[in-house]
Amino acid sequence: MFSLRSHGRGPTLAFMVALAATAPTMAQDTSAEASASTPSPSLSLELNRAIATDNGCRLGFVTTNKMGADLSKAAFEIVLFNPKGLIERLLVLDFGAMPDGRTKVREFNLPGSPCDSIDRVLVNGVSACEGDGVSKEACASAIQASSRADIEFGL
Repeated sequence: MFSLRSHGRGPTLAFMVALAATAPTMAQDTSAEASASTPSPSLSLELNRAIATDNGCRLGFVTTNKMGADLSKAAFEIVLFNPKGLIERLLVLDFGAMPDGRTKVREFNLPGSPCDSIDRVLVNGVSACEGDGVSKEACASAIQASSRADIEFGL
């Protein structure tokens, strides 16, 4: 006759059945934890400052590439809005190379656009995003825009 008691000779059948039943669950939990700890790609663009110059405005950006690959070129179509919410200017800002895992500062002079005429800056699209295994679409979905300046900045 088959017994569920151990009689001192090793684990019981009930224990082994319980262990076998929980093994797939433990494996699923482990894989879920692993995917949760893998960060998703991001491309951080922060409008850090806006400085009035003699002939316009200078915008300073702090960028961080966490796409998982170096970008040999990154350029974004930007729209400037005036305080009335009207489009003031449409331009492409070329941020150049953005190494993976690095933070870079880029500044752009906007002649003819005084800082007080810029109320909001919109990232309208990705003009270029070049790197091994990286597409413009992947860059566009990874953008995280923020502002420390008195000018709103976003997508």
